Amino acid sequence: MTLKDIAKEAGVSISTVSRVINNKACNAASKDTQDKIWSIVRKTGYTPNPAAQTLKKGNALVNSDKPTRFIDCLQARSTNIDADPFFFELERAIEQEAFNHNCIVKRSFAPADIRDMKEITSLQGNLADGVVILGRFGFSQAQMNFLNDTYKNVIYVGLNPTDLKCDQVICNGYDASVSAVKYLFELRHKKIGYIGEQKNECRFLGYKDALTKLNLPFSITNTANVIQTIDGGYQGAKQLIQRGVDISAVFCANDLTAIGAIKGFSESKRNVPKDISVISIDDISMAQYLSPMLTTIHVPIEELGKIATKTLLDRIQYGHRLPLKIELPYYIAKRDSCLRYRT
Repeated sequence: MTLKDIAKEAGVSISTVSRVINNKACNAASKDTQDKIWSIVRKTGYTPNPAAQTLKKGNALVNSDKPTRFIDCLQARSTNIDADPFFFELERAIEQEAFNHNCIVKRSFAPADIRDMKEITSLQGNLADGVVILGRFGFSQAQMNFLNDTYKNVIYVGLNPTDLKCDQVICNGYDASVSAVKYLFELRHKKIGYIGEQKNECRFLGYKDALTKLNLPFSITNTANVIQTIDGGYQGAKQLIQRGVDISAVFCANDLTAIGAIKGFSESKRNVPKDISVISIDDISMAQYLSPMLTTIHVPIEELGKIATKTLLDRIQYGHRLPLKIELPYYIAKRDSCLRYRT
């Protein structure tokens, strides 16, 4: 299989395939086209020719006989990764970084697929050298037994730190949530609501703790416990409005929730940010293309994926033994959805 073969099967140019798999341009192709290209790469097990790569870069030929590695991705947080830009971007970064190291993401599955995965691995043998767990998870003991029996090398990447004794690459969602609430407080907001999941969610805990630290009132009435999707955010905003809550700002657990919430507030004649300020976490690509542009905590999604992949490969290659915990920084992307509170 060559780039030409992949291009022919995907119905695109060779240069488009090259840009997509080498991450030279995030807008090299549409999301559907990128999915098609990576699907072909997975199916065929295509890896770049190391000799050709080093000659192209003008480097000496080294590790040209380096064996191909295989890893899996477990989408623990999202049941539909294509519908969540955060995890779509994260897995794509993992796939591209793996490819750069002569490694293929062989399979991508969710916890609900583990029963089928047991049959697949028993028939094929587990061809993966390790697994990347994407996002917060609460596995049953049977699911944990499957992971321990199937994979010798495990790494977790996401916003919720875990107690598992495995490598972790995180951007701390708890700290980011505290920073988000503090930013609203700096804008003189004292009645701050929350939209998002609550059970085992570090962002909800960060929200509550931030209110306590700032001597601000917490009321469960000012929160909406909804799934962190656009529809969840929309329904959450509607719940708060129907209750007639007295808030001037709301912290949404992620950007998708915020997008839905803004639509819900707008339909109820609540202008964002004049009537209510909205802040969230993730900074997915579409955040700066909304109207108003979304103020959000920037999470370095691409770097999370790259570093998680490098760390997993280092463990596979016996580069380290102790469980590593790598924490990446975040910052507030200050845009238009937040405004200083005026009485």
